[in-house]
Amino acid sequence: MIAAQEEHGDAFAPMNYAVWRAALQQDLTPENLAKVGEAFFDKWQEIEGIKLVLETISANPNDFVLTMAAAILLFHRTTRYDIVVTLLRKAVLLRPEIYPAHLMLADALLVKDDINAACEQFAKTLQLFPEHKKETNRNLIVHLVDCGYPREALDIANTVLTEDGPTSTLLNDIACAMQRLNHSGTALSVYKQALELDPNCAASKFGHAATALKNGQYGTGFVEYAGRSLKITPATKKIADLPRLMPGQNVAGKKIICYQEQGMGDTLNFCRFALVLRERGADVALAVPPALIRLFERSFPGITFFSTLGEIALEGFDYSTPIPDLPGLAGVKNAADLLVASPYLKADPVEVEKFGALLPARRPRVGLIWAGECRANVADYLADQRRSTKLKEIEEAFGPIDATLVSLQLGKPREELAAWQGQPIFDPMGEVHDMADTAAIMENLDLIISVDTSTAHLAGGLARPVWMVSRWDACWRWGDDGESTPWYPTMRIFRSQERSFKPVLAQVGAALREWCKNWRA
Repeated sequence: MIAAQEEHGDAFAPMNYAVWRAALQQDLTPENLAKVGEAFFDKWQEIEGIKLVLETISANPNDFVLTMAAAILLFHRTTRYDIVVTLLRKAVLLRPEIYPAHLMLADALLVKDDINAACEQFAKTLQLFPEHKKETNRNLIVHLVDCGYPREALDIANTVLTEDGPTSTLLNDIACAMQRLNHSGTALSVYKQALELDPNCAASKFGHAATALKNGQYGTGFVEYAGRSLKITPATKKIADLPRLMPGQNVAGKKIICYQEQGMGDTLNFCRFALVLRERGADVALAVPPALIRLFERSFPGITFFSTLGEIALEGFDYSTPIPDLPGLAGVKNAADLLVASPYLKADPVEVEKFGALLPARRPRVGLIWAGECRANVADYLADQRRSTKLKEIEEAFGPIDATLVSLQLGKPREELAAWQGQPIFDPMGEVHDMADTAAIMENLDLIISVDTSTAHLAGGLARPVWMVSRWDACWRWGDDGESTPWYPTMRIFRSQERSFKPVLAQVGAALREWCKNWRA
């Protein structure tokens, strides 16, 4: 029944909940629950997907395998970790002798940011299953790092190192925690030790590459970074199947398509180096999300742009390259090589004038972005939790300032404006359709304050004055310390020194009040 529904379904039409629920009931297995749930999530029908899972478990309350399948599905495809924890608590009651259920419950509690309950569950798991001590400790270390507790992870890893001695995996975890603590020099040496024990470890190779970049070793870092496992999506698979452009290849007269492989911010950051390929005689095209096309067409004349959501005719292309490979292909060796042009992004003057008339006349105007995009998978969710703050925390830190506040926030965090109790914030984002519109607004602002998200890269690429509030386990681009970055000469970095954003936001607020006092048009 499930297979028949798949065969006759429309690839683009929404899924009919009643039809698929009936089909699942007739052929209910953990595998089919996962398959149908995945299909709902692939169609962006999250509410229906979660409803299907909960109704299925409610009708089969004592089925351990089905409960675990539901928990695994929701853990990896949603951010409803409250539901995941509830399902896993039920699972360990149904089958208390099953180790993976206990371990996953501990992981889910940590991702849910219930740190005390998570540590209790990890301790309980160690007590119940001493034969799985190494695996349990590894999970605890990795998830502490991912959840923003690298210092605690390092303490545990060092204890394990003392008790059990070094392994490639353990040294990799120690190096990762050190890099997150902004000790990239020390982390590099530990990664080297890990690679001596296991030269083929992909995680250590990638960690060494990212840490070399964070340490400013761009020549080595970008060469190694090209060896990462690529994030290929259905939209980019055919492009990625073309021969991959490698450093040193002659591109004169060649047709090359560069595609978005990571986030929007990465694309905004690295796109400048497509110009180097063009200067070397290549015919260059970029496949990017629709939100970037108008901005890029104005910024990079002579380069062709395709939407990753549309069909792309690939006949005639000689090579493809993921956009994050571009700095390495351009031969970036040091900080001076990063400044291909500044600004390298251009707003439309007509759009600039249009949005200028829309904004309040009072100056200075300060733009605010307090959160990134929250994506529905564990790794991206945790990264967003570490980099984003709440508008309420900005209200508490900034207080009234002598400036016009302008929101540049999109997505669900924009809803926080409804509860804002501070001075008025002008919100023009209802008129924004893409990054070209956001760029036009930025050209009318005197300062932009942003967390580490794509709009910070947009402001930097436009060479607008931007203050970037960095999480304490900073992205490799921003190095270990300092207020400046060679990536964007107009950017000032405010670095959090702990997991909470409150202290660093207080610093930003004090600096902003001083900036407003000294501002001159």
